[in-house]
Amino acid sequence: MVDYKARRVGFLLNSRSRETFVHFLERETQSPPSYRYLSLGSVVVVPGPKPLLGDRYQWLCAPVRRPEANPLCPVALATMLVAASELLARVDRYGEKYPSPSAVDMVSAEGPAADA
Repeated sequence: MVDYKARRVGFLLNSRSRETFVHFLERETQSPPSYRYLSLGSVVVVPGPKPLLGDRYQWLCAPVRRPEANPLCPVALATMLVAASELLARVDRYGEKYPSPSAVDMVSAEGPAADA
């Protein structure tokens, strides 16, 4: 689900997935991206079944049935969280190196660009 006002994304996992998620997150990188894993006593706002225009909370992918316990979900989520975080960091570095389209054009004219 997504909270547009707070600019946050949330994922629902099985209540016993925490150890697996943390284990695989730490296997993916030495410096994991920041996250919050909510547990007992936490409150989560869940979007309604049909989003309305301008809703603050919406589903990225609405659940259509009761979720099945899949041991690969926390592994996949940890892997994709690290990959998305690294991609966003790379985009930020690219924006610092090439602050405008003309900066990219200048480098292109000079020859093959190095990886940002």
